[in-house]
Amino acid sequence: MEPQAVTPEEVDTAETATALAQAPEKPGNLTRLKLSALGNRPYRCPEVIPAWWKLRSTHSSVSGLFDTLHLVRRERSQQNKAETRGRLHSDAQDLLRAAIVFTSAGVDASVQALIEHAVPVLITQPGTPRDKYETFVEEQARAPKVEDGFLAALKSQDPRPELLSLYVLSKTKASFQGSGDLKTRAASSLGITNQQIHKGRFTSLDVFFTARNDVAHRLDMDNVTRADAAPPRKLRAQEEVRSMCDEALLLVRDLIKETAVNLTACR
Repeated sequence: MEPQAVTPEEVDTAETATALAQAPEKPGNLTRLKLSALGNRPYRCPEVIPAWWKLRSTHSSVSGLFDTLHLVRRERSQQNKAETRGRLHSDAQDLLRAAIVFTSAGVDASVQALIEHAVPVLITQPGTPRDKYETFVEEQARAPKVEDGFLAALKSQDPRPELLSLYVLSKTKASFQGSGDLKTRAASSLGITNQQIHKGRFTSLDVFFTARNDVAHRLDMDNVTRADAAPPRKLRAQEEVRSMCDEALLLVRDLIKETAVNLTACR
């Protein structure tokens, strides 16, 4: 049964885009991109809830972009009365780029929230998180020029929460610049071991972070070769983008779940 025609006004809403993307279609006509399900969040671990909801929100937003991509391509196919094949149109490419940027923002927001709420509990017990915190304090105290914020924390009536706040800020104030940064700045401070999440899971995100930087900093434009011509833009394949975004979000999901395990051990 063919889907009913819609008016331009109806297409404007995200709900309509999702409904149309899920409507029946001819087999093999168009590709519908889907992210892997996140499953249930860890229970009885309130520290991970803010990070989990940020992750869920990101998953929903990126899924909505993929639904809209499907709708745009199907509308174009119906207008041309032909199957959509070959290179994606520029508007479809921009939706793929938006999915990369949304995913990256979600990774930053989720992991930063995880660090902010989990680290204060994790450092109460011996282990890697406390070691990382104590190393930070020692490095600040022995620096050739002690920072004003560190001195102010030492002078406060209760230095411990002030020092902890500085430590958490050092881990969360900037976006994650690559897989190595995500592992050393986030996973280590959360006490995530190689047995919990193998280092290969992190290095496999190098392609994603490269794509994020290409889109966010250069709009996917190649180097300009002629002054009188628009620079060519890198073309993104649908499945490649879906796979990159999916892999990044699933790694954040597992960071949250394994952090919950470590938090439970601190109770």
